[in-house]
Amino acid sequence: MSKMMKTIGKLKLWTLLGVVLIVAGIVIAAVFGFNADTTASDYKTLSVKLDSYETDARVERIDEICTGEIDKAGLTVLYSQKNEFSNSSCEMLYVFSEDVTTEKLDALKNAVSAVLETESEPGVLYNTFVYATAGDEVVSSVLPEGYLWRAALAAAVALVLEFVYVSVRYKLNMGVTATVSSLMAVLLTVALTALVRIPVTTSVAYAAAFAMLYSMATGLVIFSRMRSAFKSDEYKEKSAEEAIASSVPPKGILFFAAACAVALVLVGAIATAAVRWFAVTAFLGLLAATFSSLLFLPAMYLPLKKSADKKAALRARYDYKKESAKDKRRAGKGEPAAKEGAKAPETAAVADGAESDKA
Repeated sequence: MSKMMKTIGKLKLWTLLGVVLIVAGIVIAAVFGFNADTTASDYKTLSVKLDSYETDARVERIDEICTGEIDKAGLTVLYSQKNEFSNSSCEMLYVFSEDVTTEKLDALKNAVSAVLETESEPGVLYNTFVYATAGDEVVSSVLPEGYLWRAALAAAVALVLEFVYVSVRYKLNMGVTATVSSLMAVLLTVALTALVRIPVTTSVAYAAAFAMLYSMATGLVIFSRMRSAFKSDEYKEKSAEEAIASSVPPKGILFFAAACAVALVLVGAIATAAVRWFAVTAFLGLLAATFSSLLFLPAMYLPLKKSADKKAALRARYDYKKESAKDKRRAGKGEPAAKEGAKAPETAAVADGAESDKA
């Protein structure tokens, strides 16, 4: 018995493991919250908030003003980000080193505010509400509400599209399995992030998306191999366990996971702190997606395939009994039973007439 044969029969174990981790992550996040990035707690920040309808032109103009004043002050921006909110407003956030004094930061804020006031004349920022604030705060751990809602909506749409595509292209039970497996990968990624206490930034949404896409890709590969294999005569003689185990390419999935892991390690080694935390979170997503696609997916599909095979066998038996009943009725009426390859009466008569003509 192969190792894959042993793993696909342990659906209860894999489900229990995944559910326990997800529940534990929810409890930890509810009680202690997500871990804030302590390395950013002493950073200086400049926040410029647009409390009016957000447009690309307005955002570009605000960024142009801030960048110009920052260059004049001789300060260096560690990184910047745009936070969007549910009411169509946004915030431009600029993060500086803790070495920047409060006096310099206040001077920068006043300079930016002064330039923004001159923008009251007709122009891109005309009739808008824009104000700047400065302070010491944990900025990289803040997840904007509107950003999270859009990320959740995008994930839901992607899961629905995956379900429809796999169900139409392959089978309905495959669509259900693929969708649940991808959802498991996303939830495990977020739960592991809370459990391991990785500093949370807005990049956690990208890491969860990476886990979902990885699970989707590997799931499509597995189901494509299954569809081709199940049609062959060799697989028709195998049990459901043997057929599924022979269709899952564990070496290929593990090799792909190893290649992605190496890429994430390289990115984390040469990137900035913000990108490094994304690489670490994405690495957890890679582990979650590999577990979901290599262990959970085939184990979940096994009982669904057995149920489908059982229904197909019952349907074939019913059709056989139905044909046998028809033969018995024909025998009672003195008619010959229908046999494969037998000629229909009209066809036989035409053939006999043709033979008479030839004679």
